[in-house]
Amino acid sequence: MRRSVLNGETTSRQEVLDASLRLQLVRAKVCDEVVARQPCSGDVAEVFLVRDRTALKDWLEDQCASSRELVAVTWTRQQSLADYVPSHRFNQELVASGVRMTSFFDTSEGDPMLTDFLIAAEDMPYHLGYGPIQLKLMDGSRVIVEGPVLSGHRSLLVLHCTEAVNATNQYLRAVRRGSVRASELRYDGSGLTPRQRVIAALLGDGCTDDDIADQLTLSVRTVRYEVAKLLDALQVKTRFAAGLRYAESADRSA
Repeated sequence: MRRSVLNGETTSRQEVLDASLRLQLVRAKVCDEVVARQPCSGDVAEVFLVRDRTALKDWLEDQCASSRELVAVTWTRQQSLADYVPSHRFNQELVASGVRMTSFFDTSEGDPMLTDFLIAAEDMPYHLGYGPIQLKLMDGSRVIVEGPVLSGHRSLLVLHCTEAVNATNQYLRAVRRGSVRASELRYDGSGLTPRQRVIAALLGDGCTDDDIADQLTLSVRTVRYEVAKLLDALQVKTRFAAGLRYAESADRSA
């Protein structure tokens, strides 16, 4: 059921692609100006040169923390659950602080365990859909998108101009129409909730209750409760057997 929903959006992928073209043109124009070292007004764009992952993380968190409203489109491809958990924890902090957040995740070619984690995340404004451009729109006035490669380093652009903001809003409207709230996909008839599927996979990897609690940002008590429900649902008596049976069932359904 979940895959049919994600692969058969009410809004076609072509419509989302069409809506992204205007933003791509604005981005390409600014990239050309930056590469050519032409004067680029601060009212149009700022450039952040990515020299290392820590600096990138700190910069992005500063940008997001200074916002009161945040809309993001993120790919899960090439991300593992362990890779994403720190971002999830930061998102929880933002929501708790009162930031109005909406996050759209393109899970195409992504880790199924991470998709299940997003679906299971409680009280988080997560949506699953299709988004060919990763970006962040902050306070409806600043857009972070991928920039050009400069001196061998990746860069990010912060676009301020009205043209970029309007193009971003057009793109986000199409993405929203083709997305579904992650929490609406929590039950798919398999007998296990998304959280239980993630826990079962981690049990198969030999994780302890403490390991699982840390990775999924849950209490150990909650993990133990879910493990007990999982053993009952899979009709097994040990954690090892639960991980093994889940892996076998996942292989059959793949």
